[in-house]
Amino acid sequence: MRDVVIIGGGLSGLAAAVELEKQGVAYTLIEVKRRLGGSIHTEHRDGFALDSAPMLHTSADLPEFVHTLEPLDLADALVQQGEHVLFREGTGMLIDALAKRVTAPIMHRMAVSTLGQTDSGTFLICMENGMVLDARALIVASPARFAERMFYTLVPEISFRLLDYRYDSIARVSIGYSDAAALDIPDEPPEDYPITAVHQTRQAGRVLPGGVLIQCGVRYDPAKGVPADLVGEITALFGWPQQPQVEHVAAWPESDPLMWLDDDHPATMADIQHLLPPGVALCGSDYIPTNEPPRLDERIRQGQQAARRVLDWIKG
Repeated sequence: MRDVVIIGGGLSGLAAAVELEKQGVAYTLIEVKRRLGGSIHTEHRDGFALDSAPMLHTSADLPEFVHTLEPLDLADALVQQGEHVLFREGTGMLIDALAKRVTAPIMHRMAVSTLGQTDSGTFLICMENGMVLDARALIVASPARFAERMFYTLVPEISFRLLDYRYDSIARVSIGYSDAAALDIPDEPPEDYPITAVHQTRQAGRVLPGGVLIQCGVRYDPAKGVPADLVGEITALFGWPQQPQVEHVAAWPESDPLMWLDDDHPATMADIQHLLPPGVALCGSDYIPTNEPPRLDERIRQGQQAARRVLDWIKG
């Protein structure tokens, strides 16, 4: 029997895994996708670092964020840009640093259907392919949309509180040009187009010398999918050259939780934490008890706290 099973290999799940590694605890990581990191991924192409998630990040306490990154050898990876920070070579640096510290078995392309518990206290993880794993403790680091279904048998009250969890459907459109001087880039998105943000960087390591990387967040209808020529629409809207040096469009349905906008969200998350059985922890951007957008440093710390919670259970 495994000591711990971690469900979800995104940022929080990886942070939990690394914390367990430090304590020498045996665990297995389950990830439904082919790669780790969830929505966070960086593609390097033609001298540009293209992020699938937001390339600029908010940090309420930058020194604390840097301190969080020091054990990952990333203390020098952050660059201040106005009110935001970005990673010198893409946010994928963070995922790569965590993933290379994971030595436990990783079950890729495996989906969890439900969770259960035997009379003796052993937790059961039922996979969609019929496989069943057992473990002394669980860390659920999956988006609420999927965790709601998993908890239905184990703790129905948690499923009820996660029911109809809402997300904002935003595609991240990255456009790179080799000549930054030729562009007029607005600071704010237009009011008559579903662009949520327009960010740019000329940071060395992210762009070619003299170039610029622009990232636009574009809201879309998930029922219709991302428009076929979103890059063409944006370049035409802003009057930019129609043939950028590089372009990249990424959409991750669960990357932008909306529930933090609800006044009751912190209380709901506190209720869920109290409902978790001993030996089970829940972590991820969907579960941070705040009325602010979830930050990277919060997601890392919540993963670490989840690992410590199940470690206390195992030791106790």
